[in-house]
Amino acid sequence: MARLLGLLLIIGIAWLAFRQLAGGARTRMHRREAPPEFERTVRCERCGVHLPLSLAERDGDDYVCSEHACRSRS
Repeated sequence: MARLLGLLLIIGIAWLAFRQLAGGARTRMHRREAPPEFERTVRCERCGVHLPLSLAERDGDDYVCSEHACRSRS
């Protein structure tokens, strides 16, 4: 009877160790990616569209779209 309990104890410990190792790999695979960094947005003074700062062009103190139709407006 003691041998059976010892064997069950060893199997249980091995199973827990396996789950711990396999679970660590699973969480690394399913780790969430960092959220994307958001860029500051500005409002086009000519058409009112909000756009990222990298896509806007300066027009004096204001920002305008880099779209041709918006740039050509006065």
